[in-house]
Amino acid sequence: MRRREFIKGAMGLAAAAAILPSKLSADVVPDDGTVPLPLDEVNFDADIFARNDAKTIIVFLSGGMSDVVGNTQHIKQIRDEDLSYIPYGTGEFDIDSNTANSSTQNSFWREAGGEYLEKMLTNRDMNLFRTCYSKNASVAHGINQKRYAHGNDKGYESGIVATLMHVLYRNGAIPENAKLTNVSIDAGFYKLLQDNAAPQALPGYLKPISFNRAFDNPYNYKIDEYGRVDLGDYSSNEIFNAADYDARLNALMQKNNHYDALSDVFNFKKEISDFIEEVRTVELPVEYPNTTDGRKFETAMRILTNNPDTKVVTISGGHSGWDDHSDAIVNHKSRASELFAAIDAAMDHANSLQMDNINIVLFGDFGRNINLNSSYGWDHGNNQNVYWFGGRRFFNSLGIVGETELHVWLKEARLYNRPTADSFQFQPYSIAATIYRLYGITNPEVLTGGYGVIDPSEKIGTPLFKG
Repeated sequence: MRRREFIKGAMGLAAAAAILPSKLSADVVPDDGTVPLPLDEVNFDADIFARNDAKTIIVFLSGGMSDVVGNTQHIKQIRDEDLSYIPYGTGEFDIDSNTANSSTQNSFWREAGGEYLEKMLTNRDMNLFRTCYSKNASVAHGINQKRYAHGNDKGYESGIVATLMHVLYRNGAIPENAKLTNVSIDAGFYKLLQDNAAPQALPGYLKPISFNRAFDNPYNYKIDEYGRVDLGDYSSNEIFNAADYDARLNALMQKNNHYDALSDVFNFKKEISDFIEEVRTVELPVEYPNTTDGRKFETAMRILTNNPDTKVVTISGGHSGWDDHSDAIVNHKSRASELFAAIDAAMDHANSLQMDNINIVLFGDFGRNINLNSSYGWDHGNNQNVYWFGGRRFFNSLGIVGETELHVWLKEARLYNRPTADSFQFQPYSIAATIYRLYGITNPEVLTGGYGVIDPSEKIGTPLFKG
């Protein structure tokens, strides 16, 4: 078989590249001047890792969700003191009354998913931290996405998920035959997955594998209406029956001395393909919303609840992003209600299976100002809500944590929530530390630049983590 025919056949391996066994992975990352991760300083507790058996969905809210979605407490003050360029108080912009927009009992924005938040709060399925307050002056997207998706302020060019996978790899926590350990839906959020700071490359079985929200099988053969696959020379019309596909490739690999390594890939490819086909048709105990976010979370939960090897799934939440400098109330309302409806279904799904190790965390670049600008939008702010759902196996039920006040930086120009003087607060880097702690890293601050886990125990008497 000619070289270009081999290359053409090998192109079918593209989908399998992410699951190559470690013998086909590079051993060393090139030295490009980036700050290396201090992996030698990490303390890993295998007992915590095994006991928690954590399965985490990380949702990065690119663009920055407004904290008004989970905290409407200060809208009345803005209206009463006439602090917003576009005043609150009538019709669709009257968030704090029972009109087009309203508040729930716990000051959630009712029409933006607030009823789902109330339900999950009542069911002890949600911890809401209202005082994730960035002390960095910048509220630029690129800078903050990098800081908080990487989870450190030391310049380590490694996303939270990539860093976690390196620690698990160095400590032998994941067997080499594990499948779909690290999954992203619709490509997740790429900065969480960046991997440029470790002295050694991740093996293929720990690299991210991406699925679309429809859970299409990327490892299945592309067969035409006659059940045939094209594996011929580019210049010919030669077509082979699908039943001959593996046989032809096996012969091709043997001829080109690639059999030992690549045969493992094809076997693994088939195993994953069969798993996907099986899981796609499993009858679910709940019905997910027929929305973009509903399909994302259904796919994520199908994988998590049926595959013991999957540890992390990343999702981009809100599909079109949250950077609403115009028409913020209309856009946020529809986007947030869709997102929280999907998460509510995911929590019902996990609870029905008694999978108390599944947890979902939502955070983003930053929060937003609360005053409406001239385009009916919310500009960037310093404070954000962090929503953490599920995880009863290892998390205490804290409910709503953190007290805020309205900071009037300049009337009609910049108003945003900030923690009160005596409230618990933390910086966004602690989100990464908390994720690391779930997986047995007992000193996560060495990876974050000194920031520990989210721990409000000094203020409220109870820590986030059990034990």
